[in-house]
Amino acid sequence: MEEKGARSQTLAKGLDILNALAESDAPMRLRQVTEALALSKPTAHRILATLVDYGIVRYNSAEATYQLGMRLFEMAHRVWEDFDLRGAAILEMARLNEMTGESIALALIDDETATYIDEVEGRHHLRERTRVGQRVPLLRTAIGKVLAAGLGQAARARLLAGAAQQASERGRFADAASVRAHLDLVNARGYALELEEHIPGIVGVAAPILDHRGLTVAAIGLTAPATRLTRERLHELGPLLIDATRRASIRAGGAPRPVCTVPKPSEPVPSAVRCLTRTRDLIGESPVWDAARRRIYWVDICRPAIHALPLDGGPVTTFRAGEMVTALAVVADGLLVASQSGIKIIDPDTGADIRHLGHPEPHIETNRFNDGKLDPRGRFWVGTMALNPKPGAGSVYRMDGAANFATVETGLTLPNGLGWSPDMRFMYLTDTAERTIYRYDFDPESGAIANRMPFIRFPAEDPARPDGMAIDATGRLWVAMWDGWRIVRFGPDGEREHDIVLPVPRPTSCAFVDGGTTLVVTSACIRISEATHGEAPDSGGLFAIDLDGIA
Repeated sequence: MEEKGARSQTLAKGLDILNALAESDAPMRLRQVTEALALSKPTAHRILATLVDYGIVRYNSAEATYQLGMRLFEMAHRVWEDFDLRGAAILEMARLNEMTGESIALALIDDETATYIDEVEGRHHLRERTRVGQRVPLLRTAIGKVLAAGLGQAARARLLAGAAQQASERGRFADAASVRAHLDLVNARGYALELEEHIPGIVGVAAPILDHRGLTVAAIGLTAPATRLTRERLHELGPLLIDATRRASIRAGGAPRPVCTVPKPSEPVPSAVRCLTRTRDLIGESPVWDAARRRIYWVDICRPAIHALPLDGGPVTTFRAGEMVTALAVVADGLLVASQSGIKIIDPDTGADIRHLGHPEPHIETNRFNDGKLDPRGRFWVGTMALNPKPGAGSVYRMDGAANFATVETGLTLPNGLGWSPDMRFMYLTDTAERTIYRYDFDPESGAIANRMPFIRFPAEDPARPDGMAIDATGRLWVAMWDGWRIVRFGPDGEREHDIVLPVPRPTSCAFVDGGTTLVVTSACIRISEATHGEAPDSGGLFAIDLDGIA
């Protein structure tokens, strides 16, 4: 170890001054400092002035005295926060390491980088060097993306102003808009991936630790050589990271997003229910039937992807999307898609963009699309919601064949479950957050709606919430119950008629296919506890209900 005399003398003198001020019972004058430390007056004054400039020492001009400044208290608070975070996170980090054998790190955001503050090294022979103290880019690492996604709007704007060029060095992002879209995706699904963007051959996945306000204060990340972890395996590990950071957040006094812990119902799943494909969608949504091609299409909002499945047999075709996709409709010239950048039409065979139709909310960067559907006259209706669900931030828009948008409803929180009665007298709309399905008078000629009334209300004490819906030829509503393990059928009068138990807790939407003899149901595996997922391994799959087998 170096001797004290070989170190920076100015720094050592500055630290001696801080120690003297800390040990003094009262603020010190310049003369007291020089006498206590045997310093010349010019040297002591120069060092004290520098410490005052940095806020580490406070100068009282009225009494010409010095004492410790508030910056030291802020720094000390940050240190204690780190210690608390380490204590809250280390058990989860060790647990993840035990489960996967990979390197697990804890990081904080520091200006425009992420800084590693703790690590549990991987057990494999091939592993990375310890990274404690290292700074890594926010937009080219999983742990950095999670931290960047948790920034407030002002901080994110500053990041985007100068980070797009840095982020595009490895070709991951083209511009600030694509950076914003990706951070919104990370925020929505709760974890981020790293695919050799920072270090060739290294991949990773990370999730955030949240404080009592629900804001990101740190992140836990897993990294490994790309030879060990595929992209699909990283997605499989995402829920494990979410579970770990959720427990760490709670342990640190934070308020993480809720996960599904609703136990499996005691009623058996009917034999008429079968799993068509196990796609493990994070949020499968918007199933639609293409009668001409005899295909079922649906989206995974947070993967993000568009799936196609031939009903008569054959493999699933998946088109990867570069941004969140939330709703589909089959139209004459392709698939109409509600995506983060707007409404567009894509080729149903290749997934390639055909043309963009516009966006009703280009000025609201904090919103995204949610559920959408064609009405009986072929007009597309789509809802919007806040990326971080905010009461009243959502609206519903109607788009006609000329791609003109009309605002038809505002003040919603989580618009879902659009549908029309067979006689076109009524339109139904679900607000999942309000646990309510509304009914409107509907004018099929103009597309106007009026006279909103609560049609079905769901009790607040029930964890199940209404999500997507389908309406049959008799006017009955078939409603997917998020966190309810079931589809519920309601009569045209709103009376609950029948429950169909499913093998997954988070059905999201449903649609009739093959002439109405089969109901297909999408589902989600996002934010499901380990215990619940163990009871529902097919979560995120696509299911079929043979209606002839349902009473």
